[in-house]
Amino acid sequence: MDKKRLVIYPLLFIITLAIATKGFTALALNGLILPMGITFLYFTIIFLIATAIKNNSIVDIGWGMGFVIGSWATLFITDKPTTLSYVVVGFITFWGLRLSIRLLRRNYGKPEDFRYAQWRKEWGEHVVLIAFFRVFMVQGIINFVVGSAAYAIIKYNEFDFSGLSQFIVYIGLLVAFTGLFFEVVGDEQLRQHIKKGSGKLLQSGLWSVTRHPNYFGEILIWIGLYFAGLAMLIEGSINVFYYGSLILSPFIMSTVLIKISTPLLEKNMEKYHGWEAYKKRVPMIFPWAK
Repeated sequence: MDKKRLVIYPLLFIITLAIATKGFTALALNGLILPMGITFLYFTIIFLIATAIKNNSIVDIGWGMGFVIGSWATLFITDKPTTLSYVVVGFITFWGLRLSIRLLRRNYGKPEDFRYAQWRKEWGEHVVLIAFFRVFMVQGIINFVVGSAAYAIIKYNEFDFSGLSQFIVYIGLLVAFTGLFFEVVGDEQLRQHIKKGSGKLLQSGLWSVTRHPNYFGEILIWIGLYFAGLAMLIEGSINVFYYGSLILSPFIMSTVLIKISTPLLEKNMEKYHGWEAYKKRVPMIFPWAK
């Protein structure tokens, strides 16, 4: 492991621990340290399975379930869950299960994804140790940090269908459910298109307004959930500086999808006839962008 990562990994863990403990002020079950620990344990179990079957790419299948487990762990330690707590847990459970099941169906029985296979070759005899930190623990950290804004809502909200805060919640949930619509419908349209076996570029339906409706939907989901949580500032149930740090949730997810996932996917899409015209006509992520 190079010296840079010897600094980065502990720093990432400290940031994650600070989020889990409300800035090191909630070290027991009054914070999110249990969901954080369970998330790390979950990715460690996936690591053990992946090592046994020599397929590290199964971590992608387990990604969505990480949020489901984190949300239920948070609900378990929440003294007085509100209606909003259950709504958020239900939302994340549906979203996370759907994602993991879809990836399981798509990848079951297939060999290790080419990216992980390449890393396996590069890391050689040290693949197990390196993969544990660079693949599974890093994904565990990102998974928890992205989910942290939703977990904070589950645990700390005091939603009671009254006052200004309720409208912030409604707007946030509307954005999140809109995102879920784009992701679910976009994935289904793509599945149906691939099933036809035309070999052509999908340019209809939601794919006519954004080149990646599923990614756009996922960005909306985390932005919407974070916005809904702003109601807690009005309620006074959470510190403004702490909730400000949770902006990492939508920021990290949006950055990964826009800067990493989308360019990799579009590199593969360049082989399709009509790609350049489609690229000029339809925005990459956001339907209103040109």
